[in-house]
Amino acid sequence: MLNTATAIKPRPSAIETLSSSDIEKLNEIFEPLSVEERLRLVFQYFEPTKILMTSSFGTKSAVILKLLTEVRPQHTVYFIDTTYHFQETLDYKDQLTQLLGLNIETLSPKKNENKLTKDEMWWQEHPKMCCAINKIAPLEPVKAKHQLWISGLMSYQTKFRSHLRIFEKQGDIIKFHPLIDITDETFQNYFDEFELPRHPLEGQGYGSVGCIPCTSKGVGREGRWKGRQKKECGLHPGYFINKTEAEV
Repeated sequence: MLNTATAIKPRPSAIETLSSSDIEKLNEIFEPLSVEERLRLVFQYFEPTKILMTSSFGTKSAVILKLLTEVRPQHTVYFIDTTYHFQETLDYKDQLTQLLGLNIETLSPKKNENKLTKDEMWWQEHPKMCCAINKIAPLEPVKAKHQLWISGLMSYQTKFRSHLRIFEKQGDIIKFHPLIDITDETFQNYFDEFELPRHPLEGQGYGSVGCIPCTSKGVGREGRWKGRQKKECGLHPGYFINKTEAEV
């Protein structure tokens, strides 16, 4: 049983004061717990209104969304509409929203900057800047209002993600990865247990789905930015120490 008397409970107004040893302690406390236990406990450690949840409604999104609704029904889920999503992704978002009763708030890039990336097809020659304008920038004002960010990243997905732990400091926010150490088999079991619908494109050979210009068919994430060293949009690497240029 978790001894909450010895657990670190960050003050809502002092998250930036957490030291490396504090983060380490949080990892020690949460590592033995199940995914469900981790999600329930994190809402006791951090003020719920300061906990950020985002979703791209990709092929791996449904499980963490379902688990969140079990713990915090109606907790706001932010969706970044890059304007480059597949229609199937938008339809899947609507399907999961209705099925799980999600409380979705949509974020959008600046229209003039978004138009420029389209007119000049920045995804071809400037993919990092295209992601920065259409995905990273819209979330920045929201991130600034939160202390902890729930993420559905799993270690088996990419080399970058294989180094992550449950809690990581990313700039001025704490990243929380409750699924980070589960296997693909366990993840698939969650899908079956909860009887969750699959992303419409998964059955067509898309292991991971992002923006249309940078998504191809492939196993896992091999179809993302195919033929490039880039493997992450930049949202998740951020300021992590173990980020490498080739992975973002």
